[in-house]
Amino acid sequence: MRIGADYYPEHWEKERWKIDAEMMVKANIQVIRIGEFAWSLYEPTEDMYDFAWLDEALDYFNQYGIKVVLCTPSATPPKWMTDKYPDIFQDDIHGNAKVFGTRKHYCFNSDTYRQKTSVLVHKIAKRYANHPALEAWQIDNELGWSNTTRCYCDKCKKKFQMWLAEKYKTIENLNQKYGTVFWSQIYNSFEEVIIPKAGACYDTCHDTQGQNPALLLDYYRFCSDSVISFMNESVAVIKQYSEKPITTNMLDAAVNSGTGIDYFKCSEKLDFVSWDNYIEFQWGIAEAATVSRDHALLRSYKKQPFWVMEQQSGACGWSKMGPTPTPGKLRLWTYQAVANGADTVVYFRWRACPFGTEEYWHGILNHDGKPNRRYEEIAQIGQEMESLNKTLGALQPKARVAIIKSFDSEWSHSIHKHVEGFQYDRLLLAYYKPFYEMGIAVDFVTAGENLESYDIVLAPALLILNDDDKKNLEQYVEKGGKLFISFRSGIKDEYNNMRMETVPGQFVDMAGIEVHDYDPQFEKHTEVSGVFGRGRATLWCDIIEPVTAKPLGVYTEDFYSNSPCLTVNRLGKGEVYYLGCDLDDTAMKNLMKYLGEKANLPIDLYEISGVEITHATDDEKEVIFIMNHNTYPVVVAMKKPYRDLLTDLDIQDTVTLQPYGVAILE
Repeated sequence: MRIGADYYPEHWEKERWKIDAEMMVKANIQVIRIGEFAWSLYEPTEDMYDFAWLDEALDYFNQYGIKVVLCTPSATPPKWMTDKYPDIFQDDIHGNAKVFGTRKHYCFNSDTYRQKTSVLVHKIAKRYANHPALEAWQIDNELGWSNTTRCYCDKCKKKFQMWLAEKYKTIENLNQKYGTVFWSQIYNSFEEVIIPKAGACYDTCHDTQGQNPALLLDYYRFCSDSVISFMNESVAVIKQYSEKPITTNMLDAAVNSGTGIDYFKCSEKLDFVSWDNYIEFQWGIAEAATVSRDHALLRSYKKQPFWVMEQQSGACGWSKMGPTPTPGKLRLWTYQAVANGADTVVYFRWRACPFGTEEYWHGILNHDGKPNRRYEEIAQIGQEMESLNKTLGALQPKARVAIIKSFDSEWSHSIHKHVEGFQYDRLLLAYYKPFYEMGIAVDFVTAGENLESYDIVLAPALLILNDDDKKNLEQYVEKGGKLFISFRSGIKDEYNNMRMETVPGQFVDMAGIEVHDYDPQFEKHTEVSGVFGRGRATLWCDIIEPVTAKPLGVYTEDFYSNSPCLTVNRLGKGEVYYLGCDLDDTAMKNLMKYLGEKANLPIDLYEISGVEITHATDDEKEVIFIMNHNTYPVVVAMKKPYRDLLTDLDIQDTVTLQPYGVAILE
């Protein structure tokens, strides 16, 4: 485990490099990331290249033993390029071209831009493949940031039509799958198929696009594929010259949600995954449980250690700032990442920049470049990690619980949200949070992967799954697994059309129930009771009729009072649970405890609010991270003796943690 910093040598006088390098070494910062926005330095004018600045920077920091993650600079096409080749611009959903002056304004389907990117990546990869400072590569920067995954230009329209022709073969097949007979949308050729720009219903019908839902879902898939294809072209170029690992920095759920990229697919050609983690900034403040969940997502994409490529290190924002990290939080956030599977945490940024859009985005150092309390806190982390590395390897939690995340379902839910207030990401968090609070690790999985290592698999609102995935889930249960399904699962086909089977569609036989009626909770709520105690539904109520299933909970009011809201059905050696409603936090936690006890998970009834406990292993040693997210001290009772690896003190009965304190126990 180690720490690093995002660094911009081009922003500072070369005389400053020496001060920065010496301060980094003193703080045990071992790696820097550079170059993600530097196209205009690499290629100041068309076909005229300058690498002297980067040669000098790599050579200089290599003298200090500082490794480098080198980025491809495709996030920021230079001005000469946009002037000469305006076809590289994206169009927004209204058909207006994005303009030069910010970043990420290029179209992933522009042949011109792809060719220009490929030429430059070839030159960079060939030149630096064997540089001794090179640690790894990063492709682009924050692919899909700020609604840039989905472009609506004519280039995308033409390639989308080709994508559809390859998928559906005949226009008659597309019309049948899309149900274009509705609203007289029948197409006579693939060349007639539109891309779903803002139409007559856009922004007027209660957060509804209004376009054909099958067309929308296919376009979302196409746009995700386009981004991944763009990224993979650069990956392939680099691999011609270099064996160093390749990543890209992702944005995941919570505050940074909604890139529109299928990260499971995106991860396939990457050697490791990384993401950018901002907890308290201009656009929002994330709960500790949400950040933990996002780390779990990243860990799950390749089931191996990941990096935080940008970790908040100061007060940040563009037009205004969020709060400055309270003393202790940088250390806490760093160890939260490590506990959940990160082996490298890179702070953004080394020093606040005095110019440009992000001049309010504070780094480890302020604008004055002088040591401060944040620098001292990070230096402490660096020293601690140097000591930890003597006894521990890269740590990973070993999860016995999995949550299925489906990007197809996520996109479909965004098109038709079922009821006011429904949000797929929020529902996944509702299922993750109880296990987080109980100190039980959770992986995120696809419905089609091998699930044998998990005692419990949760499938909240798994709207869409294919026949192979359904069979995989059935086999998992038949062999003894516990599958938990929620409302709005299994009811749509892969074309985003409603299935005509009785709800819950593909899960009817597995769940042993039928749902002939349901009650969206619009401006109302319904009380429930069951093995989880008393609870309340505020989003949705499926009115369940058991067939072979056994009731475990009931509604206690409205016209469906005494009807089941929760059931369990035996299938082979396993069980399928079905929850027809959402639950408040307390009832959900009680339900997950009930389920955990049924699966013989180590459920500890003694918990402290705001204290995160994570068990992790390097496959030889197992440690326990105890992290206090509270503003006050806590005392945690221990069941047996431990040694705190951070203080080298023996722990007998209790661990006392100050606000934002951390203990790592062996």
